[in-house]
Amino acid sequence: MTGLIKMPHTGLEVPHTRYMLAQFQQMATATCGIAYSATLIEEERCVGVLENKGNGGGTQFYPATAEDHQAVHTFAGACRLDGETPPDEEVFECLIVEYDLAQEVAKFGSGRTALLRAIDEDGWIGITIGIDAAPARLAQADCPFLPRLARDLKASDPYVTAWEFWTGDQWQPLNLPVIPD
Repeated sequence: MTGLIKMPHTGLEVPHTRYMLAQFQQMATATCGIAYSATLIEEERCVGVLENKGNGGGTQFYPATAEDHQAVHTFAGACRLDGETPPDEEVFECLIVEYDLAQEVAKFGSGRTALLRAIDEDGWIGITIGIDAAPARLAQADCPFLPRLARDLKASDPYVTAWEFWTGDQWQPLNLPVIPD
């Protein structure tokens, strides 16, 4: 399919960007999950609600009308992730991640602080961390604080396979020195 728009935070390719999220709420659950809900809107009209109960189950879509159900299903079917058509549920989760990371990125717009994100072995985004360093400095291989940052990040989550930082318009790999165990 041609004419798809690549989303900046997940790589999800979408046929249009008319769907937006509003009224996003999330909370930690007793089962160590994150429960969330968000209203899916198109041009200020509620199309439905995305919801995840945070108990290991998937993200569900509760449409406002039968037409909205069909339109969102058609939208999801036209999306691509890594060249494949993802299940509707994965599209919904990507939309939530896009919204959540866009909110995080907005907090780090000054250019004097950087937002880092952890990527797990499956390529999914884990935690985000803000640090007091300009993104331009993180791109320099000879940056003097990278060894300490590498140690701190490894200590905070030793199972993260990669870290990326937001440059202001895209995610870029953070090339950290190898820290022995």
